[in-house]
Amino acid sequence: MTAPPADPVKAEVQRLVVYSYTLNRSRHFVLQVIDPVAARDFLAGIVDKGLITNASLDDNDVQSLKKDGFCPLNIGFTYRGLEKLQLREPYLRVFQEKAKAFAEGAFLRAARRLADTGPSAAERWEECFKLEHAHVLLAMHADEERELDEVAETLEEMPGAAGLDGWKTPLEGCHLTTNRKERTVHFGLRDGISDPAIKGFHEEKAWRDGSRKLTLHAPGEFLLGYRNDDQFNPWLLINPSPRPNPWLLPLNPAPGLAEFFRNGSFAAFRKMEQHEREFRDFVAKWATKRGVTAEYVRAKLAGRWDDGRVVKPGEQQAPSDPTPADAAEMDEFDFADDPRGEGCPFGSHIRRMNPRTDMVVPARSRSLIRRSMPYGPPYQENESEKGPRRGLLGLFFCASLEDQFEHLLAEWGNANPMGPGNLGNAKDPVIGNHENPAAIFDIPMKGEKARQLDGFSPFVTTCGTLYAFFPSLTALSRIARCGRPAP
Repeated sequence: MTAPPADPVKAEVQRLVVYSYTLNRSRHFVLQVIDPVAARDFLAGIVDKGLITNASLDDNDVQSLKKDGFCPLNIGFTYRGLEKLQLREPYLRVFQEKAKAFAEGAFLRAARRLADTGPSAAERWEECFKLEHAHVLLAMHADEERELDEVAETLEEMPGAAGLDGWKTPLEGCHLTTNRKERTVHFGLRDGISDPAIKGFHEEKAWRDGSRKLTLHAPGEFLLGYRNDDQFNPWLLINPSPRPNPWLLPLNPAPGLAEFFRNGSFAAFRKMEQHEREFRDFVAKWATKRGVTAEYVRAKLAGRWDDGRVVKPGEQQAPSDPTPADAAEMDEFDFADDPRGEGCPFGSHIRRMNPRTDMVVPARSRSLIRRSMPYGPPYQENESEKGPRRGLLGLFFCASLEDQFEHLLAEWGNANPMGPGNLGNAKDPVIGNHENPAAIFDIPMKGEKARQLDGFSPFVTTCGTLYAFFPSLTALSRIARCGRPAP
């Protein structure tokens, strides 16, 4: 038996999975396969031309693509997309057995696993996210809209592109500021702070104060075919015993099948409309009622001050000392010095999404790689009641949609917050699907009664979600050939 490699091969991994782009714009095509033979010709073309960027390229390499008239491209496929592309049955069966959420699709799991009900219900999603349309997700990044236009035109003219529909209705993203070191998203929240580091891709670094080292996750948390943080590889797909074991026969696929999944990653692509006026009105109302600043209320809801620093016990306003030059340094904290949530409430957005060292949280981590970009213009105080639509195009990578992405949304985001003595029962105050206006958000305060907020309504509406498999470069070539290895 040949053991799988211990470390990922960078040139096999799509770059967007493990490294973010510092570019200002994104364009996502959600494409429908209307002619599988032509669509596979298109896929073969982008593979043969080397248009899909891989993790061996650094930032300088990405910038140099401009000289050749291209920009970074990455691609993923829904389960139904792989069916439409006529991927061979053995591959599809492994997805059915090992990745049920992916095989079923986000549309059918929205209500019970994503808390998408009411205005966010799947039946109300935009047409491109419907099951029989969402087949291929093609992501492009660039600094200028002109660059995206030129590359999109080149792609549409490639052989086989007519086998895919949806080229004329892309989803456009654009950062709210061109300052790459101070990205923000709508609601006035700081962006680009927390980004998981992965062994084999990122360097091990110490915290500024030298107290500990940055956590490096095992590759299997995000890439298939490797051990995760619990030292378990659910995508081994081969009999680990030197002797034949009849109980493991279902996990002994055809030779080379395991290679197809290795270095791939699952992603949830989610379009979320943000209702900025409602959010600002809610914050202003409670700031007046409690006699505090709007930034204070915002900080308690999000868990961070507007500049990105975590709220610490006793703070009534953001720290006056300069913010760190590296935004990632603002993520060097746990909640050991805030065990009662007197700084960062248990119900706040960041403490739900990443509970860190909270003792009440099970040891299993739910790490998620976030590659997101706002859409729509920044909010203007004088804009009309029905101002322009705005929100977030979220792309979230993981090795298990069920254990990572869905668990964060359904269990940590839309259930009661965790924490000893917590008196609140509201959902995530920023992204939760609030259905009970009487639900309480609890703000523990030392030496006085907890300050509680209620009257929540949904500040975010889901416009659509799809689950995609971002294959390795080798697997992408096989998809273009229905699963057969390249000659």
